[in-house]
Amino acid sequence: MIKVITFDLWNTLFSNKSYSELRLKQFFQFLQERNIFLPFDKFEEVFHTKFHFSEVTFEEIEFRHIYTEDRISRVLESIDIQVPKSDIEMLKGKFESEILHDPPQLKIGIKKTLEILAPDYQVGLISNTGVTPGKTINRVLDEYNVLQYFDSMVYSDETGLFKPHPKMFEIPLERFNCKPQNAIHIGDMLETDVKGAQDFKMKTIWLNDKNSPRSTEILPDYEIKQISEVIQIIQELS
Repeated sequence: MIKVITFDLWNTLFSNKSYSELRLKQFFQFLQERNIFLPFDKFEEVFHTKFHFSEVTFEEIEFRHIYTEDRISRVLESIDIQVPKSDIEMLKGKFESEILHDPPQLKIGIKKTLEILAPDYQVGLISNTGVTPGKTINRVLDEYNVLQYFDSMVYSDETGLFKPHPKMFEIPLERFNCKPQNAIHIGDMLETDVKGAQDFKMKTIWLNDKNSPRSTEILPDYEIKQISEVIQIIQELS
């Protein structure tokens, strides 16, 4: 019997939206304003490699969350530049609040689905946050009038760990006093959402609205094309 439903955020509740190029330009301008000049193409390469930690895997960093100030410092160290800590904090604030000026779209059917499920189930959110912290994401969810449907929010910047680390799934179930077999997780990523939840013995729903190739190794309990399909699955399991 399902008692708890947890959702991923990006590409599940929100349509994916990248702020990377905007942050790149802001970072480059930040340097120019301090009379630090270097070719844009060189800086662009450093930024994409160091800011996004693209040269390492989740396993190599033991699924530790990468904080914005660490991303900024890593870029500056790579180009051998030192700036005051206050400047790093200023840039961090700019990067982390960008979502408020141009928020991602809420996916079709999300609000109605949550509206139907929330009265009968405990509902949680489990998200790797990247640059934008959970407290800022909550402001966007509140603007869309869906924050009210969630009983628990688990963000990687608050736990210090990325999905698929088991702690990300353990925390909400502990809060709800729920056994994993009575919980189901919905997300779009096979490796982080489906495998992460399955390793913790939760049931899983893979939102595959982009017709991504199926995996022969990671097999979700259910596969859907639209988030509204969750309702019937949950009702049948209950």
